[in-house]
Amino acid sequence: MESVAPDDAAFADLSVQMRRPRRTFVVSDFAGSIDGKPVSLANADLARPGDAFLDLGHQEAPALWGPNGIGVGGFAGPSTPSSPTSAQISPGDPLRLTPLFSGRPAATSRAAPQWLDPQSLPGGVRVVPAMGTAQRPLVALVVQEKGAFQGAVDAWTYRVPEGDREDYYTPQVIARATVAALARRGLLSKPKETVAFRSLNALPRPVVYTNLTLPKVARRYATFQPKMPQPARQLYVADVRNMTKDEKLFLTSLQGIVNRKQPRVYFLFDDDDARWLEALREQKVIDASIPVADPWSLVDQFRSEFKGAVVCDPKVYVSPCLAVSLAGADDLLVAMTPQLAERVKVPMKVDLRGRFKNNADALRYLRTSVMPRLDPYLTCTLDPAVFHQGAVDSLIAARASVFWITGPEAQQLPGADSFREVAEVNALLARMPLGAVVRGFWWHGDGIGLQESDGVALAGRLGKVTLVSDLITNLSVHSGVRADRLVQKPRPPAPPLDPKKIYVSFTMSDGDNLCTWRGYFRRYFDDPVRGTVPVGWGMSPAILDLAPSWARWYYEQATPNDEFICDVSGVAYMYPSSWGASLKDKDGAFRWFYTRTQDYMERMDMNTIRLMDVTKDDIARVGPLLPGLDYLLPDYGHAGDTAYREITYKLPSGQSVFRAATSGSGPEHLAGQIRARAAGARPAFVNAFIWNWGSNLSDLKKTLELLGPDYVAVTPSQLNALYREANKGTTASLQPK
Repeated sequence: MESVAPDDAAFADLSVQMRRPRRTFVVSDFAGSIDGKPVSLANADLARPGDAFLDLGHQEAPALWGPNGIGVGGFAGPSTPSSPTSAQISPGDPLRLTPLFSGRPAATSRAAPQWLDPQSLPGGVRVVPAMGTAQRPLVALVVQEKGAFQGAVDAWTYRVPEGDREDYYTPQVIARATVAALARRGLLSKPKETVAFRSLNALPRPVVYTNLTLPKVARRYATFQPKMPQPARQLYVADVRNMTKDEKLFLTSLQGIVNRKQPRVYFLFDDDDARWLEALREQKVIDASIPVADPWSLVDQFRSEFKGAVVCDPKVYVSPCLAVSLAGADDLLVAMTPQLAERVKVPMKVDLRGRFKNNADALRYLRTSVMPRLDPYLTCTLDPAVFHQGAVDSLIAARASVFWITGPEAQQLPGADSFREVAEVNALLARMPLGAVVRGFWWHGDGIGLQESDGVALAGRLGKVTLVSDLITNLSVHSGVRADRLVQKPRPPAPPLDPKKIYVSFTMSDGDNLCTWRGYFRRYFDDPVRGTVPVGWGMSPAILDLAPSWARWYYEQATPNDEFICDVSGVAYMYPSSWGASLKDKDGAFRWFYTRTQDYMERMDMNTIRLMDVTKDDIARVGPLLPGLDYLLPDYGHAGDTAYREITYKLPSGQSVFRAATSGSGPEHLAGQIRARAAGARPAFVNAFIWNWGSNLSDLKKTLELLGPDYVAVTPSQLNALYREANKGTTASLQPK
């Protein structure tokens, strides 16, 4: 179904309401585009109830049996950390999956998968598992030996391993299931079945890096992220809000080149930029600015500082990524068209049109010919569709490489070939040293790029971290502000311990994303409710390098009920469960990361950390590497275990662990989960994870009202102090088996 808005429409409001007597419509996966280019839609895969799209109820009967059923069975699961699902190849696997995984277990996707529920099948239906067990088949043939569908053979599959390799594995599993089903049905002879599987085995496979030794390269700066020089006392300030996308990109590339020598140019993309400009004045970083009525005058004013323009190729989608990389290497301005450069009399020095066959070809050139002239510790994944929003100035100033991987829903874009793009990006990251940073963001709408988790894991396996910074502006100015450390306001003592109470600490998510501090959380801090409810605000310690004036503003505005914690997993975003998995020295990589994390947490006066995508073993491994911390706050949302003692305990190192007890949003939902997780425990100590994109401060206040007087909200530090007081002199809370 397609809905097209009129050409002059500013907004589109689509309500999907399909009705027909005695029929069920299955609706899944929305996608949007403007002028033929994909755009991001909130909750486009309908995976998050209560978000921008709301599932008001559905029926699974069509997948089962009956007058309208198709008879393939229903779901069971998902699995939990204490009851995991096996992803081993099954004995007698009819899909012949073993060659795909070279004898190793097939890794599940990060979310524990569901499986075919054998109990949903009637008598006369036989399940032939290919992956998993007979009780929990993940991939299987469903053979209808009796009943209404006698003779039919169905294939049940699921999304197999790491998502950056999905372009290989998913088509393979589907093709193998088709071959197996046809052969089982008697529609494919044994010789033809053998030839089909041999052909599938012979297809190109993704490179899997193992026991990799990364190059050792001296970092040219002592900080985690490169800093610009101190900003000029007077900045040239131009408003670019009414300029076209191509014009904004052109001027932002100029800004990056000019500000590398000394930050002198500041652009107003929106009201947030004006607010942070004022904050720079209030913090006495700059004096009064110099208004620039015509932004184009800056091209003439700084003409001596750039060498010309690089022109992008509209037939290769990632051409702007290569152009921005070349701009940093060779002091060039990025022109989407030659006409734009000609208009302001900037000579074209590099013309990318017709140079490359496709995205992978361009990324290979980036890796082999441009990357050696750039910062080996800094790269960026950014959809060219958002280059105009301001994020490229600091990338050009710091001489970063830039790439993008098109997702499965973006293969219609010019030059797209995600399988080969992933291979090129893996090769690029494998040539970068341990701890190199991937800025930007892997995701730009479901299926448009890699999924967030897939990209973070891809980088992490190769010893790289992600620093989310896609929708951000003027970092070439903000990163020049000097701040070696920041100190939070004194943390108030915990209230007296009442053994009959349940203590709750609300911990706000996604502060590792620098974009949240640019504007999103500023709205929270302007909310008069703030300060009436204790909140632990997740924040990336790397903000100290890139935007210390932002962090200073929030630290200064904090009330006694506001506390800042390290988010997420460390100095930048990674998953401890897969960090360094492709490296020879995995333990060394792990120690390096948490040594760097401890340093930056101390400099940001943070005393705890939120870990993401971790098991109990991962948590126990991290704890001793952060000896300066008394407690940890693992999990991005509730991770599966429900018993209080499974989520609240002490490590052998003596550190307290408060795993997340909640997921999702909404006061009623949060209150219900808190009650359930703390059931039967008094006193109890609960880490209530708050999903920032679906929650506000009034929600937290309402949650407390619903919980009643037996529940007391406290800051993270107070939660730990009360827990330690309650368990003083005991070992009853040590880590569960």
